[in-house]
Amino acid sequence: MSRLIAVLGPFKAAHRNTLRAAGVRPRELRRALDDGTIRQLRRDWFIAPDCDVRVVRSLHAGTTLACTSAAAVLGLWHVATPEVHVTASRQCSRVDRSPLPRLGSKQPELLVHWTRHPTRGAAPRARAIVDGLPRVLGQIARCQPLDQAVAVFDSAVRRGKTSMPELRALAASDAAILRIVDEVHPLADTGIESIPRVRFGQRGIVMIPQVVVDGHHVDGMIGERLLLQFDGFGPHRERKQRNKDHREDGRLVRSGYIVLRYSGDQFQYEWRLIETTVLAIMAQGRHLW
Repeated sequence: MSRLIAVLGPFKAAHRNTLRAAGVRPRELRRALDDGTIRQLRRDWFIAPDCDVRVVRSLHAGTTLACTSAAAVLGLWHVATPEVHVTASRQCSRVDRSPLPRLGSKQPELLVHWTRHPTRGAAPRARAIVDGLPRVLGQIARCQPLDQAVAVFDSAVRRGKTSMPELRALAASDAAILRIVDEVHPLADTGIESIPRVRFGQRGIVMIPQVVVDGHHVDGMIGERLLLQFDGFGPHRERKQRNKDHREDGRLVRSGYIVLRYSGDQFQYEWRLIETTVLAIMAQGRHLW
């Protein structure tokens, strides 16, 4: 059965024609369905039990996963949106928005990006499971606020999914993408660093990402001595790491730097406080030596 799971591919889903082309016989398919190795979705789609819920919702709807939902599945910065973004052909007769019993009460709504040229799938007469990266980036450039779009583009470069030359080539014929590419910084470590950089930039404030100060990596620097650290929701939540961070912050403060450290919750829900604090420090000229 491991061969069958491999045929499902990275999205853990495949069309019947894809399985047939890979040499999966009807008897093997029935046995996998009977023992729960795979599940059937609609008439011709088959998925692994741990297939991403966004992929499941899109396939059930008869669409292709797109925009921020596709970006998350592709391993890029996850923009938290309540809907599942999908694409469908303008000639599509129907998008199935009915609930899927297996998803229980958590039934995300669909946000449909209509297109004249839907992405073709690998199998004959099958749509693509997930839109390709160039199309996904174009969708995000038109759908999302600047800060969120830049965070996704930054992550695409940082994770080797694309490069700055490739992005510039896309931007050459697409003004929406050009607006985002102009803000991309390949040194940004996570979206939680990209977003403040863009938001401060919209206020005319330059935040340099990933600066090394006195041997210590800093998420962002404003001016000459104002340092910002954004902990996010990863390793900084562990006590040992948190204590280490505070010791290093103290060392920088003793050297004359101003260090502001914010948690992921503060970044997400208290941005106005962060911005007000930075503006007050700059108004006093304390960001400079």
